[in-house]
Amino acid sequence: MTTNAVGQHLLLDQVKKDISGLTMTVDSYNKAFKKLQPALTNDETRNRAETWSLANRIKIELFDKYMDNRRVGKNVDVKSMGHALIDAYDYSLNALRLDTIHVLDTKGKPVIDKKTKRPKVKTKYSKEVVNRLVEHHDYYRQAGSELYNIKDWDGAYKAWDYYCLMAARTDDPRWITPDSLVAEVRYYQGIAAWQKADTIDAVRLFSIARHSGYNHKEAYDYALVCLSDLGNEREVVRLAWEAFVKYGTSDPQYIRILINDFISREDYSGANDLIDEAMEANPRDDELLNLKGLVVESKEDIYQAFPYYQQCIEINDSNANGLFNVGRYFYNKAQETRQNSPLYGKKLANLVNPIYREALPYFEKSYAINPRNTELVNALRDIYYKLGEADKLQSIESAQ
Repeated sequence: MTTNAVGQHLLLDQVKKDISGLTMTVDSYNKAFKKLQPALTNDETRNRAETWSLANRIKIELFDKYMDNRRVGKNVDVKSMGHALIDAYDYSLNALRLDTIHVLDTKGKPVIDKKTKRPKVKTKYSKEVVNRLVEHHDYYRQAGSELYNIKDWDGAYKAWDYYCLMAARTDDPRWITPDSLVAEVRYYQGIAAWQKADTIDAVRLFSIARHSGYNHKEAYDYALVCLSDLGNEREVVRLAWEAFVKYGTSDPQYIRILINDFISREDYSGANDLIDEAMEANPRDDELLNLKGLVVESKEDIYQAFPYYQQCIEINDSNANGLFNVGRYFYNKAQETRQNSPLYGKKLANLVNPIYREALPYFEKSYAINPRNTELVNALRDIYYKLGEADKLQSIESAQ
């Protein structure tokens, strides 16, 4: 056991000697770290702050060598360079934890520092470890961007997280970072979380960014996408209200969410007020016109709503909902004509089939855009059956 301990300690001395040369390269730093790796798990050395401080130093100096190579025009491995910084931070945590030894009095109780009112501690490696991190703090932000650009979402997330964690430290004035910059980095970290499909964490980070001073609307927009993916309708509406208060009708998406919420709660008066406010700023917004039609239809009937649906598709002839609602106008008209007519048989068919045919092109175009509308599919089935269009009926049945 003694022989093993001495061997491990000699290993640390050898690695320190290996990285002290003046002609160090990326390869030689990697070889030095590979030599050190057994010490990170060996019982004689893994609980020593010196071991992790040395690991932190190697990774920091490896990053610096990458940067030197880049400055003289050499190509560098961006992923390896970024992860050298990430590893350096991870190793620093172990070094700082193991290097913090509480000073005890003769009774074995912690000695309290009279100035700081905190327990006194003594350290050997912490100062140099912290100095290395402080000197490289902003590089973590840059590394996050570079890792993101190569689609290393996990690496970007960690680099940005470590940047923010360091910026939050108050034990050294050199950590001071503008809140607005930290907020921006939290926003980008949220994007990385979203990219790696951690939607819940992305929502958390976007919220931190907004409440820390990142006042750009994309922090709302991405959060709304994430909340929608999570199916959290209550939070979608709450955040849409927050965004609407901030940005008003400059972006109609917020007010559309709120209007749909009013409609789902059958608060048509509230929905109508919001729509009118939104349409003052966006009179040619096809979605708002369609929503206005739905509110009018709910309060009155589809005939009063029809002009709004018609304006909707005049502005955007690819609006699936508007197309469906115009088609529905003709379909309902045919159904009512059928029910109220004294005619029957061929005479009745000659009366109502032309009206069904008026509905058909709107329904078919809407179906091509959104084939998941079950109400639309049922209406098309009915029309194809009544018009005797067996091929089209078979086609739509096969697609379901």
